[in-house]
Amino acid sequence: MLEIREVQPNDSKAVSTFIQRTMEEVYPFPLTAASKRDVTEMEALFLTPSNTAMIAAFSDLEVVGTIAIRPYDGRITALGSRYDDKNACEIIKCYVKSDRRQQGIGSLLFQQALAFCRQSHYSIMYLHTHRFLPGGLTFWKKKGFSLLLEEEGELETVHLEKMV
Repeated sequence: MLEIREVQPNDSKAVSTFIQRTMEEVYPFPLTAASKRDVTEMEALFLTPSNTAMIAAFSDLEVVGTIAIRPYDGRITALGSRYDDKNACEIIKCYVKSDRRQQGIGSLLFQQALAFCRQSHYSIMYLHTHRFLPGGLTFWKKKGFSLLLEEEGELETVHLEKMV
């Protein structure tokens, strides 16, 4: 049975382990300090503030997917001041366990994330993905995200946005 819900403090160790393991599996380079901080400081960054959320998919108590929402903080230099208002959020850490992909788990996670964004009065969602991530760009386009900017180079970063 699949359960999609916001992560609670007692879930944070299992969710952190899932995220770190998945990132190490899909990224062809070492994880950054910021990526590790999202995992090691999950409770302070995603569980405590009311305008953030970490949502996970659980199957028989095993974490099989995640998605997180936080206010956009202006950290992406290429975007300049595009999201200066307080109504923009960033979607991050959207991962599904490799043997559970293409089963609708990502869509269920996104539906709950979208509901959280609406409830939190965000007006626009920003995210970025990389062309080398399995299924990422295709998934987000199917969810109605529009291409904003594409950066070349080894990271192949694609920036996307969607009105809430």
